[in-house]
Amino acid sequence: GDGRHAHPTQGLLDLYTIRHYKKDFTRLTVGVVGDILHSRVARSNVALLNILGARVRLIGPPTLMPAGAERWGAEVFHDMRKGLDRADVVMMLRVQRERMTGGFFPSAREFFWFYGLDEDKLQLAKKGALVMHPGPMNRGVEIDSTVADNPDVSLIETQVRMGVAVRMAVLEALAESGAN
Repeated sequence: GDGRHAHPTQGLLDLYTIRHYKKDFTRLTVGVVGDILHSRVARSNVALLNILGARVRLIGPPTLMPAGAERWGAEVFHDMRKGLDRADVVMMLRVQRERMTGGFFPSAREFFWFYGLDEDKLQLAKKGALVMHPGPMNRGVEIDSTVADNPDVSLIETQVRMGVAVRMAVLEALAESGAN
């Protein structure tokens, strides 16, 4: 990654996590929700999900959607309820206030009302849909604690565990390639 536009190890660990639960990416619809504009994670995941044949939806307010996002190989939704319809995986993104210089949305409360994942909005996804978040989480802004902490739907802790393994593998591969 380059610090602003890509986060390849997060993308790898997210796809490794999804693959652990859902074997065939070509049958998956993945909703990536929130601050798409400032998200390195979104860019990396969209690229990898497209390579593996998943259907990708970018969901967020127009002010947090990059110009030309529809050219990323994803459908763009500004209505979370429509974007989540029958999704297999819901990948929430952190609102990156530290990268914002203006008013991208009126308030955290309003953002949560329209784009925060709670149990009611999750019901719009497919039964058995899985929830992800790369962290750190802004609880009550991007995601409600009842969803984030629900072991029946949340893969957030699994992502953390998978992240250690994936990043160790990447470091090992880099170290071995430099040794030759």
